[in-house]
Amino acid sequence: MLTPAQSRAARGLLDWSQADLAVAARVSLSTVRDFEKGRRTPIGNNMSAIRTALEAAGVQFIPENGAGAGVRMERRDAQAKGSAAERMQKQAASRDAAYSAMDKELAGSPASADDKAARKRKLTEPPKGAK
Repeated sequence: MLTPAQSRAARGLLDWSQADLAVAARVSLSTVRDFEKGRRTPIGNNMSAIRTALEAAGVQFIPENGAGAGVRMERRDAQAKGSAAERMQKQAASRDAAYSAMDKELAGSPASADDKAARKRKLTEPPKGAK
């Protein structure tokens, strides 16, 4: 479970603003802001997208072990050793996990099939200027 404090700490490690995280996770700025301030917990697919975006950027989440939950960056030498194909495979797996979480959340929505498809397209299309 990602906590608001872990999200703030992870952004700090990455030197990301809340807006940067919102763009990377493809969620609204208010979703990130409200979550990090403890106002509300994002719905499942948004929470998964936030965590996936942070992990894709190199953040590792440390589970609660009696000393408190935390975050750290992957070792840079470990990142450098991975081949481009391995990194692309990891990114694809992260995207697939986020898409699956989104499908699961949309399945319970009372929206029409067209509305669901439009929402999914909006959330999954690459940001402008992305390769």
